[in-house]
Amino acid sequence: MITSKDNPTAVKSKQWILTALLNVMEEKDFDTITVKEIAERAGLDRKTFYRHFHSKEEVLYLQLQELCQIYIEELKELPELSAYVITKSYFSICAQYSHFFMLLERNELLSLVLLKFNEYLPALNNLFLDNPSYRNKPKYELMYQAGGFWNVTNRWIRDGMKESPEKMAEIVSAIMPSPIM
Repeated sequence: MITSKDNPTAVKSKQWILTALLNVMEEKDFDTITVKEIAERAGLDRKTFYRHFHSKEEVLYLQLQELCQIYIEELKELPELSAYVITKSYFSICAQYSHFFMLLERNELLSLVLLKFNEYLPALNNLFLDNPSYRNKPKYELMYQAGGFWNVTNRWIRDGMKESPEKMAEIVSAIMPSPIM
């Protein structure tokens, strides 16, 4: 996550690199994109790229990390944490960033989303500790629920994200115990 204490120049450089990568992904398959191309498109040199990132995938993690933070902050602001409300919030954010998710899907990179999502499970879990129906759930049950949630999301993205966030919230909240993450 980019924080306010980060160097403003570094923050800008990271954002330029992310934007450059996404722009190049519009034109080429991810596997064929070079760091040199990304750096040139960002107006930076390769050293700057490697100062901030170890790989192209890590650049995409920057966007995923920001989306996870947006989701957590949105959940903190919700007056209630029902399965429907949580799920609607999640799918609304995904819909807002549909272009990004479709780029990932086109390049067979959706698995990166699950990796980043799993990193945030403990933080998401902490949001629900006050809810007695959620408290003390075994870690394997949480992972099972997260896997099902992810598979629904993955199918939705692969199908072109046609259903509205509200419809997806209805579908998921009907099959997942409340609250979910």
